[in-house]
Amino acid sequence: MRLRLTAPLCTLSLAFAAASFTGCGASQDSFVKTDSALGRVVVYRNGIAYYERRARRIGDQLVLTVPHDKVDDFLKSLTVTDAASGETVPVSYPTTGASQGGQVDMTLQLPPGTGEELVITYITDAPAWKPSYRLVVGDEGNVDVQGWAIVDNTTGEDWTQVKVGVGASSALSFRYDLRSVVHVHRETLGGQKSFAVAPPTGGAVHGGKKADSGAIALSLGDDMLTAARTQPEPDSIVVAQAEVVAEYDESEDGVADLLGGFGGGSARPSSRGAARTKSRRPRPAKDVAAKKPVDRRAQQAEQARQQRAQQTDNRIAGLANRLLGSGETVVIEAYRAQHQNDAAAVSKAHFVRNRLIELGVAPGRVQVQSKGHVAGQNAGVQMRLVPAAQVAEVNADPVGESHFESDAPMTIPRGTSAMVAVLDEGTAGEVVYVYNPDGERGDGRFAFKAVRFQNPTESTLEAGPVTVYGAKRFIGEGLTESIPPKSTALIPFALDRQVAVEVGGETRESIDRLVGVDRGSFTAEMRHTRRSTYTVTNRGKTPATVFLRHTVGDGWTLGEAPDVFERQGEAHLFAVEVAADASEQVHIEAWTPMQRTLDLRAGAGVDLLRSWLETGPTDKRFVDAVRTLLGIHDQIVAHHTRIQSTRGQLVELRQRSAELTHQIERLAGTTTGRKLERHLQKKLIEVSERIQQATVDTVSMQEQLMLARIKFQDAATELTLDRPAAEQVSRR
Repeated sequence: MRLRLTAPLCTLSLAFAAASFTGCGASQDSFVKTDSALGRVVVYRNGIAYYERRARRIGDQLVLTVPHDKVDDFLKSLTVTDAASGETVPVSYPTTGASQGGQVDMTLQLPPGTGEELVITYITDAPAWKPSYRLVVGDEGNVDVQGWAIVDNTTGEDWTQVKVGVGASSALSFRYDLRSVVHVHRETLGGQKSFAVAPPTGGAVHGGKKADSGAIALSLGDDMLTAARTQPEPDSIVVAQAEVVAEYDESEDGVADLLGGFGGGSARPSSRGAARTKSRRPRPAKDVAAKKPVDRRAQQAEQARQQRAQQTDNRIAGLANRLLGSGETVVIEAYRAQHQNDAAAVSKAHFVRNRLIELGVAPGRVQVQSKGHVAGQNAGVQMRLVPAAQVAEVNADPVGESHFESDAPMTIPRGTSAMVAVLDEGTAGEVVYVYNPDGERGDGRFAFKAVRFQNPTESTLEAGPVTVYGAKRFIGEGLTESIPPKSTALIPFALDRQVAVEVGGETRESIDRLVGVDRGSFTAEMRHTRRSTYTVTNRGKTPATVFLRHTVGDGWTLGEAPDVFERQGEAHLFAVEVAADASEQVHIEAWTPMQRTLDLRAGAGVDLLRSWLETGPTDKRFVDAVRTLLGIHDQIVAHHTRIQSTRGQLVELRQRSAELTHQIERLAGTTTGRKLERHLQKKLIEVSERIQQATVDTVSMQEQLMLARIKFQDAATELTLDRPAAEQVSRR
């Protein structure tokens, strides 16, 4: 874009350059010397400058002196044009020009009939220009955008009444030797020599190793992964075998002994009850579970498993920390034993992948590969780190182009710098807030005050510092990245702590597709969802527009979120309007696919499967089988719940039996308490009968539980999911 500079702006830039930037260490004799006048200079951001001169030929020659280090740039870009006709003029020059003091004399020979006035253009290296911006915030949605380019004249030549421009683009720039004479060696061949050709020279070989596919960062064997994935069987269906606590005494009254045994005290009193009760001491009530013998070996095995599981998780967490601090990608290679199938090995690799994602690693940087059975390779997983590709990302912002030029000539003496005004336009804009907790200098608690405006030009505004003014005063400073033409920019400039943001989060999972089933264990493709909740509080006295900067990482897909948003790099900007002294909540979800093995013996697996059934899968045969399996599971849970309830009643009844027994013993030697003693003995018999009935009920319920478990195992074994069915039952 070319903008005409107003006279006041030009005067300001010239005065500033002459007064403040003299003596900047210019290097003398670093420019192309000629009698031609310099008319135009355009400085670029990639380290070159374009020069345009006008010259009058002297005879059929044009004499120039070129610094030795600029000859290559000069030759590969030199163009001579007839100013009158606009046609390009061919020239010739001495192959070896005279050199002295680092300068090369280059006499250009012109063809006959060349016009008197010539235009010479070329490029040479030069310091890149530096942008600087001013934003003046108005009252009614207007912002004045002013742009300045700082240009350094280090050529050793005064730029007098020269049109100066600046530009930036994706153009490549390099050096190339065009001055040196290049000779190509050709082999001399003679006739009849082809019948005695010498063999090629041999030598030692090296570098035969295959290209490195990535360093191994972590290896986990099958035992470590099994320990980490194994969980103690849940109480919902694992119930100990019948724990009948009846205690039989070898006494004369077997029935009484049975009842008393359940009560934990004496037998039912007879006509000799007083004496007999004296001879027996009440036994304290014991919890049913206390009678179960402790399996020390099982305890030790479980403790060892937990230790291996913790070690495995610590090692995975260490790898996650490394990945979070680098741009590397990890490839999880799954190896199986000879007797295993690939699915079992891959499920363990997915377990590691899921854990890395839960620890914050982007899903797009975690890959799973099945290696099958490899002789000499232990079963388990290996994690290889692959360096980040040294190429531009597919989603990277495009490199824009810009060109600003003054139509009014200006003077920049050698060794000075000038601030060239390149932009002064009004545009739509406003003061807003932006919450950016993840930025290099972001804040996790408060939103920054920012200017939101549109680039009014057809050129890219290059990255640089921004000074913000409002109401004829300085209100802040910021930095901007490149702003494409006509696009909207958001520049933070102050932190007034008027807008506070609290962030909460939760995760959930749902089944997208079932891919396999084996004896009650389902392999499912899951949708792992992260839900972020932003609570935005405006503590100011005026309404505020707040932009929430939320990054959706590589491998994540944006889910439920506000409809209106903008993009800034890889991040989304969601706008929320907050009234004065008020708060608003915003929910943003992102999801990523995972693969998990769901155990129907665990409550979480059952809940996920029920939720999946609610989505309306289409395979009726499979769905009916799953519903039957879940119905049996409900029976198991119900039996277990009743057993636990009855156990609790037994504990209470036995405690009451012990209390009654103790009271009867205390009344046994009295003469006035016979009536009360008989009453208590009657209650003891009732309690003992209730204990007996509860015990019988427990045995019956455990039999029903056992039958339900067998039915569950049988139904789970019969349940199959072939590939067509797997496709049919996916989420619609």
